[in-house]
Amino acid sequence: MPSSPFGPRLRALRQSRGLTLPALAIAAGITKGYLSKIEHSAQPPTFSTLQALAAALGADVGELLQPREGGSSSANIEIHKPDEADWQAAEKLGGYHFLPLLRSYRNKYLSPFLMRVPRGTTAYFRHDGEEFLYVVKGEIEIEYERRRHALKAGGSAYLDSRRRHRFHNRGGTPAMLLAVNFVYRRF
Repeated sequence: MPSSPFGPRLRALRQSRGLTLPALAIAAGITKGYLSKIEHSAQPPTFSTLQALAAALGADVGELLQPREGGSSSANIEIHKPDEADWQAAEKLGGYHFLPLLRSYRNKYLSPFLMRVPRGTTAYFRHDGEEFLYVVKGEIEIEYERRRHALKAGGSAYLDSRRRHRFHNRGGTPAMLLAVNFVYRRF
């Protein structure tokens, strides 16, 4: 469970890496003012901004959202056994809850996470890489390139996540998706 709001954790990580606010802003491709706003916020920024910050810090998106104490005894494996406490601590991004399944494994191309999408429509997303989605529970519509694709439990999609996309849940219960992002650059 995160011990503090997002912004202060980001600031502490930036400072532990010896980076100034302007240096991280330039490395992440955002303005110094926007980075300062993020560091003073309890909530994380968009997924694409998280990816840019993670790359600039030599970290992983999961590490930025929910840093794990200790970590694995080996650099080649990470085991994660989620429970309801993980969902209580999950960050809310653009209309869904985001639960990273890896937090301390370094130098990876794949970034798996669970998404809990409540009834309604999420914000639009666009971020580096490719994305595989698998509907674990419920029904969801993926809006992609101005078309909607309905999926129910057991359905999946693979997409270029650099293109704008969002999710619609018209059901009465939250939908659960397993998402695996492939990121072209390693952390």
